[in-house]
Amino acid sequence: MAGPIRRIVFTGDVLRPGETGFRPGQTENILWFHRLVRAQAAAAARCEVPVVTWGSGIDTPGLYEMWGAEKSWRGWARIFDAGFAPEGVVAAVERAFADSVVIGFELAESMKRILSLLGIPFIDFGVHPVRFMDDVFFAVQTNDAAVFEAMLPDHAEDGAFYGAAGLLAATALKARPDLRLGAETLIIGQTRIDRSLIRGGRVVDLSDFVPALRAAVGNGGAAFKPHPYSHTDFGTLAAGFPFQALRLTYENVYVLMAAEELRRVVGVSSSVLLEARYFGVESVVFHESPFDIPDRRAEAVPGQHLSVVDAWGDTDFWRRILAPLMPVTRMDRQGFRRAPNALRTSLRNFWGYNELTTDFQVHLAC
Repeated sequence: MAGPIRRIVFTGDVLRPGETGFRPGQTENILWFHRLVRAQAAAAARCEVPVVTWGSGIDTPGLYEMWGAEKSWRGWARIFDAGFAPEGVVAAVERAFADSVVIGFELAESMKRILSLLGIPFIDFGVHPVRFMDDVFFAVQTNDAAVFEAMLPDHAEDGAFYGAAGLLAATALKARPDLRLGAETLIIGQTRIDRSLIRGGRVVDLSDFVPALRAAVGNGGAAFKPHPYSHTDFGTLAAGFPFQALRLTYENVYVLMAAEELRRVVGVSSSVLLEARYFGVESVVFHESPFDIPDRRAEAVPGQHLSVVDAWGDTDFWRRILAPLMPVTRMDRQGFRRAPNALRTSLRNFWGYNELTTDFQVHLAC
């Protein structure tokens, strides 16, 4: 079991391969997050802040062999949320992360379980599913109750998001005043491979939820919106849905959610399904979200994800959340001023937000 904490180790889903070939799939994202906050963490605790990635600090292919898993994204899906890990895997994780607090970026669920079994504290960050604010931000989960309590004041309650949703809906009206969706139901597509699609050790799509899909749509027509980075049918054809009544749309998803005729969005686990409520639209979710986010601080319980919008950039934030685990330096009250779209730009990923907010300004200037 874990002993005294002497260092902070950054890591993430070191198990995830690329979609083609057995090669690292998340190393760049892990290194991105390490670069983003390593200086703050180091200043807060004055200790080493190394990073563990695929094959660097841990033998990823060896973990697959000990798990007896196929070396592919199919094997990754099998072990991502596994409730059991061989002793060799547990020992390898202990060697990599002993005497540390683990700062993760989208850790695999199985890795979280192993760390908890070993008594190793983790603080795991992921891009929050609400992506229509002036920048993206983080949903943060920890297995340490004291760290959770220290972070709770930074949690943004659900009321913080309605204003941004209203502004974007109003912007959508100006952008497409004549939009007619032609359906009350919008079916949401997703990328082919995603952690939020893992169910029972495999990656699912809409074809795995045919009865629920038919019930959600009913006898009326529906529109289907493919994911902007994956123009596939996401299992709709395999589902045998009566697609003569299905309208294909590539419209911006926020424009669609602002459409007056839209009543519900339907899908497997897309972040859009969580965002819909802030636009006054019902959502029908076929598979549980990877995020468990409380609406209000008073309702929050340890183990849930907390919505940390800005504080992550402050060294004082790291001092507060690390203080229950290790000695930290004195507070300095120096805040980080994040510009709008800073994380979106850094990640090179705008999730469609730019289409309504920044792109038109560029077009006007051209």
